[in-house]
Amino acid sequence: MGRHCAVPGWRGRGWRAKMAVRRRIQQLFQEPQVYGAITFERPGSLPSRGIPPQARTGTPRGAEPQPEPDSPEVGTLLRRGLRLEECVLFHCRECRTVLGDSLHLCAQEERCLRVLVCFKVTNDVVLEDSLMVGIEGALLGCAYYALYCRSCGLMVGFRLYSSFTALAHLRGLFCLLKDSILCYHLKTKALIEASEMNFPALSLKKQLGNLKEQLVVIHVRLELLIKKLEELNQQNNVADKQGYSSVTVGLKPGFARIKTSK
Repeated sequence: MGRHCAVPGWRGRGWRAKMAVRRRIQQLFQEPQVYGAITFERPGSLPSRGIPPQARTGTPRGAEPQPEPDSPEVGTLLRRGLRLEECVLFHCRECRTVLGDSLHLCAQEERCLRVLVCFKVTNDVVLEDSLMVGIEGALLGCAYYALYCRSCGLMVGFRLYSSFTALAHLRGLFCLLKDSILCYHLKTKALIEASEMNFPALSLKKQLGNLKEQLVVIHVRLELLIKKLEELNQQNNVADKQGYSSVTVGLKPGFARIKTSK
């Protein structure tokens, strides 16, 4: 029995369109390029305060050493999309030891506390072993561990262990006191009082909104492609039936036409 040929080209066009949509989805969900070290990790315990060892350059836990302002690594920061006006090093007010940087800020500044909230600090920030409880001020009733500069022993901040609801989002993070910090601005190469600087909180709301819009557009395109493929399948089935009917016209009941090769 002869076979009717399918509509030419429909399968190739549908397959190419489907693969194009699949590649677009893979691009959306592939691993993004990292600009700066913005990865969250719970800070581990630091050694207790003791006799300060020899001062050394601080290194953020799990991150590479911070580049000196005049080093070639500053060019690397620029190539990664970081602007120098957004890059600030946090120094101990007394001995100028590097304690952290603005890339690791992770919460909006609390005006009642006057602190810089970081999820990473350098190894020169020492966590006190003993738990302290606030008896006055903004930390009244809060339990926390004090943070000290390893080089000079100055108290530079705290890490909350327990608190009331308003400060619950700061638990486990490193809160550096602005009054104990000097900021080195990489662009101007100037030391500035931390109390004179503001660090607005970063938000991913715009990026998430754009991603949501792209996903909606892709979903609509997928629905249209699926509908088009179903219509093409129906047309192909109808064409197959019409072709089968054409080769059986004129045959007596109970007989079938057999196509033989020559």
